[in-house]
Amino acid sequence: MSFKDMAKDKTFLISTAIIVAIILFIVIYPAVFTKVDPSKWYSHPSGIPPFKDYRYPFGTTLTGQNMIDLVPVALRNSLIIGVVAAAVSVIVAIILSALVALAKRGTTALMVFIDTMCSIPPLPVLIIAIFAWRDYITIPSIGLILSIFGWARPSRALVSILIGLRDRIFVYTSYLSGLPSYMIVLKDFMPYILRYLLVNFINLTLWAIGMETTISMFGAMKMEIPTIGTTLYFALQHHAVMLGLWWWYAIPAIFLIVLVLPIYIVGVKIDEYLIS
Repeated sequence: MSFKDMAKDKTFLISTAIIVAIILFIVIYPAVFTKVDPSKWYSHPSGIPPFKDYRYPFGTTLTGQNMIDLVPVALRNSLIIGVVAAAVSVIVAIILSALVALAKRGTTALMVFIDTMCSIPPLPVLIIAIFAWRDYITIPSIGLILSIFGWARPSRALVSILIGLRDRIFVYTSYLSGLPSYMIVLKDFMPYILRYLLVNFINLTLWAIGMETTISMFGAMKMEIPTIGTTLYFALQHHAVMLGLWWWYAIPAIFLIVLVLPIYIVGVKIDEYLIS
């Protein structure tokens, strides 16, 4: 698939348009139209269904929050967590895998460390870590905590790729030319791993958003900060399902799916383009 073919692909264009529209919505709407802090409880009438009042097109929660104000802020915070976790994980994976491929000593210990991190189940550790620090953490720091485990599997895959590349003739030429190790990574390795990094960045973003939602559902997140996970948590805690307040949990879930699915589709299309 050429770039022109990808640019003409209706699925790619629609997915990209949806992502751009949602990003504009979660950035512009809170800054321009939101007058009350969405995280503040009982700032609006409670339990109003969608479209019953023009001021509350998405309805309100039992805690008196306007869903049209709450959802974009929650989605924006979840997306920031995902992007921060993915960016840090990719950077750490590149550094550690390059050290294993290029270092003269200590590579065995580093490989044991990477393999150990791959074998540890992240969810229980992350729940304990975030719960213990939740009085002090911010939205970006939640992404940093999630990246503690996000880098491990990409790093293990990159090690295999870079070890195969380091025995190529052009890499030996760079060595003999006196090129520093970081330049070898940027000049010789990066063109071969860029596709993997790009696709992996998208996958890690989705993983981090899902992990944040899962941890929030256990009540271990910083609950004062609106995210998709904390919104769903409070919906379940206040028995929204049994009380028929479907908009409290359905609207955030729909927005999350509408954001995650196009990101995944764009990642697949980019992967197809870079392979061809």
